[in-house]
Amino acid sequence: MIQLIKGQSKDVIVTLTELTTLANAFYLFVFTHETTKEVINVIKNSSSDLSQFKYRYNKFTFASGLFANASIGKYTYSVFEQLSSTNTNTTGLNLIESGKMDLNVSATPVDVFNEYSAPTTFRTYAG
Repeated sequence: MIQLIKGQSKDVIVTLTELTTLANAFYLFVFTHETTKEVINVIKNSSSDLSQFKYRYNKFTFASGLFANASIGKYTYSVFEQLSSTNTNTTGLNLIESGKMDLNVSATPVDVFNEYSAPTTFRTYAG
């Protein structure tokens, strides 16, 4: 699962090389919010892969402003390979990876559980 925080740059690890068939491919990341169905498209060039072991994993930096106007929550993502650096239409493209992404506003959990200590009394019957 990819975990991103709004307003922070983040290195994302994926495994794209194993199913990539194009040389010098551009990767189209399509993020879809599970509730609102909001779609965010991101294109990354395979030459911007920061991994030292590209045959095992791929590492891309997602800039801090990329999800600035996006809704927080759970997303599904799909990654397609293509030769275009501008195309965001997935028709006819080869799907090479899919998964889940979580977008939050901070690294600490938003919902904090409060424990309440109410007095407890027991009645027992000897019978």
